[in-house]
Amino acid sequence: MSVRNYLAHRNIVRRMEREERAYRSYHVTLTDDGEWMHAAGSDFLFAYLENSWPADVKTQVVDAFKQALTMSSTIKTAVLNTSGQAVESGLYLVDQSTMTQAMNSVAGMGITSVDQNSESGSGTAVSITEQFFSAILGGLGGDVAPMLDYLTTEMGDVQAQTKKSTVTSKFGTVIGTISVMPVLNVPVTNFVYAYSDSQASSWFVKVNCGSEEHESYSYAYTAVNYNYVKPDAK
Repeated sequence: MSVRNYLAHRNIVRRMEREERAYRSYHVTLTDDGEWMHAAGSDFLFAYLENSWPADVKTQVVDAFKQALTMSSTIKTAVLNTSGQAVESGLYLVDQSTMTQAMNSVAGMGITSVDQNSESGSGTAVSITEQFFSAILGGLGGDVAPMLDYLTTEMGDVQAQTKKSTVTSKFGTVIGTISVMPVLNVPVTNFVYAYSDSQASSWFVKVNCGSEEHESYSYAYTAVNYNYVKPDAK
């Protein structure tokens, strides 16, 4: 690596470190049956705490969520080191193979499944956002509607970054979740890379994420699922 490239790489890493510090905080959004915890900004990370859960289960989930807050920076750095592609405003411009290579370089991370998804119908941009996140976060059990202001704002940032970028092949975002394993009642940390092709990006950038106008839509995306287990301290 030349000195010039090294300095450019170092500056990108430092910027991501600053972003990671800025986004280490999180928000809590109440629902009728519990509360959402979600990271600030477009580093998507979610956990849902049901009111009926025992206190010790809630504590474990909160601890796992807080530990996972730093993972966004780790994943971004892995993508940069693997592909040379910087991640900005939650937008990833890599294909499944490259993302998996990057994820495999993160200690404790491993791919679990790949799902093909499609959505179609008629609705507003806000309802499309709600539908997308309801599908991704459905396993956590909470209603995403109370988070719509946050989700709409941050997807708007991803959209703005997509407009500024050249999508030659794939584009997507990473969403982290903290769920609870049934029976054992222990937290499970997963990350999903939800991506589409360049054709979908053309439609995505034309939709005003905050619009209340109804329109027809049809899109497909791939969800690559990864499980993360924090390595034991040596």
